[in-house]
Amino acid sequence: MRSFVQWNSGLLSLVAAMVLIFGGLPSVLAANAPSTAAKSYRAIVQPWRDVNLSFSRPGRVRRIAVHRGELVKAGQLLVRESNAAQLLALELAKLKANSILRVQAAQAELAQDQVTLKRTQWAASRNAATSFEVHRAELRVTIDRLSLKLALLKHQHDLLALSAAKLSVARRDLTAPFAGLIEARFVDVGKSVNAFKKVLRLVQIDHLRVFVSVPVNAALRLRSGWSAVVTSADVHPQTGKIIWIASVADPASNTLMVEIRINNKAGLPAGRQVNVQFLQPPAIAISQSNAPPHRPPGKPSAGGKLP
Repeated sequence: MRSFVQWNSGLLSLVAAMVLIFGGLPSVLAANAPSTAAKSYRAIVQPWRDVNLSFSRPGRVRRIAVHRGELVKAGQLLVRESNAAQLLALELAKLKANSILRVQAAQAELAQDQVTLKRTQWAASRNAATSFEVHRAELRVTIDRLSLKLALLKHQHDLLALSAAKLSVARRDLTAPFAGLIEARFVDVGKSVNAFKKVLRLVQIDHLRVFVSVPVNAALRLRSGWSAVVTSADVHPQTGKIIWIASVADPASNTLMVEIRINNKAGLPAGRQVNVQFLQPPAIAISQSNAPPHRPPGKPSAGGKLP
């Protein structure tokens, strides 16, 4: 009877040990695996670049070289204003800038008066010319040298005027500041537009940016360079990187703004709402589970989801 009781108690001890071992194993595995219940935040996807293009001078639209939805390259001509007057001014500036007749005339006059001065000085050495005539010849040479400097200065002015004329013509052309997509057009050919009025909207969507309002306690645990998963209803999840974490919180909502950059390979439309989950290395997640929230310094890293 006693042996039976000892055998039964030993069996119960073995069963309890197995329960402790195998019962604790899932928690160990869960601690070393990325959390699948990460906090999700709502956000709106925005284009990487979004600008309204306009002219800096009023004028009449002469040509529109692009259409809505067209992909354009950086520097490509988009819209042109009427520029007939500017082209005429450019041709006039070219004539003046390419001409050196004034400089050549000043050089020739200086050379002539220098010869006259030498002859006058030779004649004066033989009592054939007065000191007044010598002095007058010297003054003419001085005046000619100043006239040559003025001619050279005028030529430099003409060259600058040519550059200004070219700039005036270029201002009548609206070009793409970066490669992107024509999202909207606000004018038609023949319409007069004022300075700095919207003409085209150009967006860059090969990359997208997402601004997320994250509670301060959670945002302080993030680092620039950590990964984030952006999901929406009908588009494959995309992984991006944190590129900026605000240093000033919004006191009304007690949140910090976090900016994420994603490579838009799936063609996610900008302007739609998405869910964002932040990722971090599992080892950091384990160490932070028993530590107060803080913003640890260090190099960017990526890995498991933030619990």
